[in-house]
Amino acid sequence: MKTLSDTLQRGNNNFDLIRLVAALAVMLGHSYGVQAGQMESMLMFTHRESFGSFAVYGFFMISGMLVSASFAHHASTFRFVALRALRIWPGAIVCALFIALVVGPLFSRVSLDTYLTSETTWRWVIHNTSLMGHVGGPLPGLFEANHLRSLVNATVWTLPVELKCYVIVLLVGLAGVIGSKPRTLICVVIAGGIFALFANHPPSYAPLGDFFTLQIAYSFYPVPFFLLGMLLYAFRNHVRLSWLPALVLAVAYVLTRFSFVSTLLLYPAFAYGLLWLASADFLKKIRPKHDYSYGIYLYGFVVQQIVASVSPSWNNYEALLVAVPITVVLAAFSWHCVEHPCLSRYGHRKAAKLSAVPAPDVAPGA
Repeated sequence: MKTLSDTLQRGNNNFDLIRLVAALAVMLGHSYGVQAGQMESMLMFTHRESFGSFAVYGFFMISGMLVSASFAHHASTFRFVALRALRIWPGAIVCALFIALVVGPLFSRVSLDTYLTSETTWRWVIHNTSLMGHVGGPLPGLFEANHLRSLVNATVWTLPVELKCYVIVLLVGLAGVIGSKPRTLICVVIAGGIFALFANHPPSYAPLGDFFTLQIAYSFYPVPFFLLGMLLYAFRNHVRLSWLPALVLAVAYVLTRFSFVSTLLLYPAFAYGLLWLASADFLKKIRPKHDYSYGIYLYGFVVQQIVASVSPSWNNYEALLVAVPITVVLAAFSWHCVEHPCLSRYGHRKAAKLSAVPAPDVAPGA
């Protein structure tokens, strides 16, 4: 029986594959609302969570583990911060500029002059390149006739939340807690308690509002999954992964799906099942060579909105057949021309002894 510690070894897990599937699951979940305006199948099955919410939970849990490992393995705090910033901002900045300066002028219903001189346009650019303030919101005249009217890039709401989670790891790491089981447990319990308090009584301080906002089609929050990932990293040598517990939890959830017990089983079944899939040898043959998951996550929603604006009569599956290939091409551009070059150049400067920088630790979630 493998341990989580074994699975976390680079090259010995399927996290890239899981993140790729999760990014595509976000597109699948959004397709129901973007194209058809109907409730998605996963939400109807669980009565609690959607494809998108499960994908985001998976992103955050994996992130909690791998970002904790990243801090533990980097002797330089500056290097940790730099790599985290390079993982998020370059791709997000290029995506925001592409949407504002290419998609907006091409598909907006207002004139080009009106669009480019609108204060809303440039405020949008500032928010979405800095990932501060209200991100993903409307642009002048863009997607006004779509079913999800004026939503430009709804998925990026998670990125500011992800960045705040990185700050948690940084603070906990600087306090010397990363890697210590009892101290990590204490910190996670305290952080979880504080989170529960503010989730029930949201702070009036606007920059923290997204941290405690319960999104549509979500019955839970991403941040606790990040904290769970931090805890899993601390106890990685004691977490054993096998198909049998994963199967038992999944079957138990399905059998009790219409009772109150199902809520108690759903999230453990999901979390453990994801960890087992990350360790499964049979999936290693189909692991992707490149990490396109972040690019798919960044561009997927806006591409779906474009398809919906051009062909509103298509059902969600027809629209996906067009939207997914276009999104993958944009994601490939993002990875090969933006994300990986930024990380590689920094890695070569800071670690000349390495022939190449390994793939980034985490792709954020929806």
